[in-house]
Amino acid sequence: MLNFRITQVLYRGFWTALDWMYPPTCVGCGEPGYRLCFNCQQEINNIKGKLCQRCGVPLTTSHDLCADCRSERPPFEAMRNLAQYEGVVRECIHSLKYDHNQALGEFFAEDLAALVVQEGWDPDLVVPVPLSPARQKERGYNQSALLARPIGLILGKPFTPFGLKRIRNTRSQVELTAPERKVNVQGAFEAESGIIGGKRILLVDDVTTTGSTLRECAKALKKGDASEVYCLTLARPIYGNTPVLSDSPSSII
Repeated sequence: MLNFRITQVLYRGFWTALDWMYPPTCVGCGEPGYRLCFNCQQEINNIKGKLCQRCGVPLTTSHDLCADCRSERPPFEAMRNLAQYEGVVRECIHSLKYDHNQALGEFFAEDLAALVVQEGWDPDLVVPVPLSPARQKERGYNQSALLARPIGLILGKPFTPFGLKRIRNTRSQVELTAPERKVNVQGAFEAESGIIGGKRILLVDDVTTTGSTLRECAKALKKGDASEVYCLTLARPIYGNTPVLSDSPSSII
């Protein structure tokens, strides 16, 4: 545990020093000196209230599970999402993924780790959803790993980017319908049983829409003998009182 504490201090110190040497500007409004200023933070809509005990979508019924999870149990034990994918959160995720704003991973990690503690999850290992080798080479980093690593440090849990790999390239999910997304990622992942076997896995991604990617990752992890899989993302889109469901053909970001 002491090693985790030291690493956590060094990791946070690195980003603090970087912010001092190269002062950031707020992603939301451009105010200098902040990764995300106080006013923009207040615009974030965290996902709260009664949620499906499995997939985490907001519920307006007396059931503990949504209709999707009642009809087909997900391959993971539970999924939770910090905020709605809209406004400033959407800008932050875009900046994290495409503008090389890697500091945002550390910025959101504390709230994400607090959500894990709130849910009472006790993972053995923190694993990011992997990019394909080609996409990681093109981008230079995996945005999910930028969230997962500091979450592991805060929780005092080991992080590894090697427990799960993408074994084939897939199309970008952005322009696909929900059925197309499901087909697109089928069989795209493979777990390293020597790393994840027998362990409770915290699987981390930046955003989920239909849940197809996380479901396929969880299937691969279970096939690799993971004992439990818990999914955590920074955001998911929710329109009005109706969540984006896995069988909705209009589920497009």
